[in-house]
Amino acid sequence: MSEATAAPEATAPSSGAPMVQVRGVHKVFGHGPHGVHVLRGVDLDVTRGSVTVVLGPSGSGKSTLLRCVNELEDISAGSVHVGGELMGYRRDAAGRLHRLHPRAIARQRARIGMVFQRFHLFPHLTALENVMEAPVQVRGLRRAAARERALELLDRVGLGDRVDHYPAQLSGGQQQRVAIARALAMDPELMLFDEPTSALDPELVGEVLGVMRSLADSGMTMIVVTHEIGFAREVADHVVFMDEGAVVEEGTPAQVLGAPREQRTKDFLAHVL
Repeated sequence: MSEATAAPEATAPSSGAPMVQVRGVHKVFGHGPHGVHVLRGVDLDVTRGSVTVVLGPSGSGKSTLLRCVNELEDISAGSVHVGGELMGYRRDAAGRLHRLHPRAIARQRARIGMVFQRFHLFPHLTALENVMEAPVQVRGLRRAAARERALELLDRVGLGDRVDHYPAQLSGGQQQRVAIARALAMDPELMLFDEPTSALDPELVGEVLGVMRSLADSGMTMIVVTHEIGFAREVADHVVFMDEGAVVEEGTPAQVLGAPREQRTKDFLAHVL
């Protein structure tokens, strides 16, 4: 991302700003005429303690948006603030932007939990060890304290009786719940979910959505990319519909799901419902 296009705003958001503030974000993969423009000027506000559900067809840029919020992808233009902090860059006295050192980016990323489509558990570690790993290795937490916290989190996601099981001994739904517990072990301010149920058999979807409902009830700030319209209708505070790399429509679940204004939103909902 060049200094000329990096961030449109001159100052950081105020203390009353949303937990997540995305402004004018573009993401282009590749260069020149063969570059693929995946995000096209996305703006998004996520209020602290709220649940934002992002809907849209495959290839609309939903997952890329999450990866940009979490600094897993470097944005091509625009800016992302999380908790009032500019992600990935620092601004000098003259207002110029400079890329942060990878260690500083890792520190920012540690405040954000992310759950992927695939579970990405360490196959050679038990459920308990998977949840303990990051607090010990990244935060330097003592193993006894990490173990106590991991046991508490596994019990919270309904797996208190599976702590010594390896991933291969767990169902897909159970593995995804371990992945959620692992993300929570870093005490994140924000949780990102990238289609967390899409790799699950239908009968296992409910157990993962149940854990996510519980997280929402606890006040966790969440951005959820999903095709689960029922979850969006019941749990979301804010629904965003994306297509072709842009936000087409957003509002409350009643507005976007019950009375969409845009034809593209109507066509998508008719298809998925």
